[in-house]
Amino acid sequence: MSLSLLLRGAVRCNAANLVKSARITPLKSYSTLVANVQRKAVVQPLAVAKIVAPVVREISVSAPRMASAGSSHTLLWTVERIVSAGLLAVIPAAFIAPSQVLDALMAISVVIHTHWGVEAMVVDYMRPSVVGNVLPKVAHIALIIISVATLGGLFYFIQNDVGLANGIKRFWAIKGKDAEKA
Repeated sequence: MSLSLLLRGAVRCNAANLVKSARITPLKSYSTLVANVQRKAVVQPLAVAKIVAPVVREISVSAPRMASAGSSHTLLWTVERIVSAGLLAVIPAAFIAPSQVLDALMAISVVIHTHWGVEAMVVDYMRPSVVGNVLPKVAHIALIIISVATLGGLFYFIQNDVGLANGIKRFWAIKGKDAEKA
């Protein structure tokens, strides 16, 4: 008999639960359901992130701020191409008719062309996400210093010596020990 009472009570509880669950609740709109799901999806990862301590240090993947960060890269690319094409005319002209003006133009063109090429390598291979935030800035500053020093040295050579084109011609005219014996 006690088993019978126990089973009846269990059935009664289940029946009551079935009746409660069978009640019709007002339907929620689709947007409310979607908003609730999105809210849960946003909150749950944040809660998990707060609980779990980071194992590695955080890495910044933002690019270092460079002087040309706000400028138009299309314009810079166009200027680079113009300088590259101009070198095809400036270098032969400096050797055909050496003068301080053509030597200075050749020095500026070659140094700026080289600077842009090495700067592209620094930006591509010294990424802050790979080598940290300090090394790209140091490399860029070193590149600027080297470019300015090179241009200054070439200007000094142009002004106080035979000039850039004549200096290169003299260097080419040097004969080695093997050429003197022949």
